[in-house]
Amino acid sequence: MNIIWSPDSVPAPAANYHQCAIVPPGATWLHVAGQLGISDNGAVPDSAEDQIVLAWRNLRGVLQANNMDIQDLVSVRIYLVSRSDLPEYQRAKQRLSFDVGGLATTLLFVNGLFDEKWKVEIEAEAAKRF
Repeated sequence: MNIIWSPDSVPAPAANYHQCAIVPPGATWLHVAGQLGISDNGAVPDSAEDQIVLAWRNLRGVLQANNMDIQDLVSVRIYLVSRSDLPEYQRAKQRLSFDVGGLATTLLFVNGLFDEKWKVEIEAEAAKRF
């Protein structure tokens, strides 16, 4: 099992996340490309909150397709195109049926993504011993 934690030797995290992860020897690594807020039928909602919920669900879908789940995440990077979407990000996390708090996370605000409709992209690494 991966150990997600924050050492006492550095300043405490600025939000609800941890600063590092230890992966045991012999674990299988999964690198997940950026997941977008697109529904199964290809629709892209207008709201950042809805896109964020879908991006997390899509990420979880990739994990589950590889016999992994949220608890196997080692590192997550969230890209938002607007600082004003941060409250929507917090609301979206509350709507998820799984907990994404406490992960080793980096949240970035970027000038834009490939398609102007996209407001979020989430990429991640996961590891699990089988």
